[in-house]
Amino acid sequence: MNNFLTKLSRRERLYVLMAAAALVAGGILYPVYRVLESYRQEKLEEWQMARALRETYQAMLRTADQIRTENGELKEVLKRTDGLLFDRIGNDVMMEASIVKLLNQMAPDLDLDVSMARSSLRGVPGQMNFTVRGGGRYPEILNFFYQLETHRPLIVVDRFSMGVQNGKHLSGQKQKKPFQQTAVSRTTVGAEATEPRMKLQMEIHINCRTAGEDGQ
Repeated sequence: MNNFLTKLSRRERLYVLMAAAALVAGGILYPVYRVLESYRQEKLEEWQMARALRETYQAMLRTADQIRTENGELKEVLKRTDGLLFDRIGNDVMMEASIVKLLNQMAPDLDLDVSMARSSLRGVPGQMNFTVRGGGRYPEILNFFYQLETHRPLIVVDRFSMGVQNGKHLSGQKQKKPFQQTAVSRTTVGAEATEPRMKLQMEIHINCRTAGEDGQ
C-alpha cells in the first residue's frame, strides 16, 4: 500500500484519500445519519401526538365548562318553573283521579265528566291531556275558566266549545293561555230574562315534574 501511494503523485494521493474518506462516510457515517434521522422523525411524531392530545384535553375542558354553565342555566330555568308543574302522584291512574277531584272542586255545579286522553300515553314526557265535558249556567262556566287560568300549577286550555242545551252551537275556539272571555247573550223567555243552560266541552293539559327534578 505504501509502495502504491509513493508511486502516485501528490494530487493522485489526494484523490485517493478523498475517495477513502467518501467510502468511510458512506459505510459508517451514512448509517449513523439514517439512525439519527429515524430517531428525530420518531420524536417529532411523538411531539405531534402529544400536541394533538393536549389540544383535545383543552377542548374537553372548554366543553366541560360550557356544559357546567348550560347545566346551571337549566337549573335556574327549572327553579323558575317549579310553581307551574304538578307534583307526580303515583301512576297515571292516580294522577287522573287527582285531576278529576281538583276540577270538580273548581266547578261543583257543572257536573263535570273528566277523562284522560289517549295521547297522554305517547305524548310529551311529563304532559297529561284531558277531555272535560259538563253543563251549567254561563256565570258558572265563566268562573270555571277563571279558576283554570289563575290556578298554579298551570292548567292549559287547548280547545273548548260551548252550546246551549237545545243544541244551538254558540262558540268553538282553539285556545292557549291566556284565555280570552267569549261573550254569550242571554235569552228571553216571555218577559223574563233567564240564564241559558250551556253545554261545555274542552281539552286541557297539565305538565308534571319528571323523574330527577326533585333533586334540583
